[in-house]
Amino acid sequence: MLDETTDSIIHYESALERIGGDREFFDELLGIYQEEFALSMNSLDQALLARDFTSILEVGHSLKGSSANLSLIQLRDKAHLIETAGRESDIVLAQRSTEELKTEFQRLQEHLAANRSAP
Repeated sequence: MLDETTDSIIHYESALERIGGDREFFDELLGIYQEEFALSMNSLDQALLARDFTSILEVGHSLKGSSANLSLIQLRDKAHLIETAGRESDIVLAQRSTEELKTEFQRLQEHLAANRSAP
C-alpha cells in the first residue's frame, strides 16, 4: 500500500496503467530514466552556465515528457518550470527549479533504494 509521500514521488497506478500493468517493464523504464537524467543534468548545468535559454527550454521539455510518461509528478512539475524559465529567459527561475528538480530526483532515488531493500 502506498502512502501519500510515496504516491507523490511515483503515481504507480497511472504509470502501470500506461504500460499495461507490467511492473518489471516499469522498473526497466525507471532504470533508463535514471541514466538519462544524469545526462540531462550535465546538459542543463552547461546550459545554465552559458545562459543558453534555448537549451534550458529543450532539456526542461524533454525531462517534463519523460517524467510525465513515468508518472513522476513532482519531477514533471519541476521540469515544466525549467522549460518555462527557458522560454521566458529567466535565469533565476531556471537555477532555482534545477536545484528543486535535483532534490526531487534524490527523493526518487531514496524511494527506489528503500523499495529494493525491502523484504
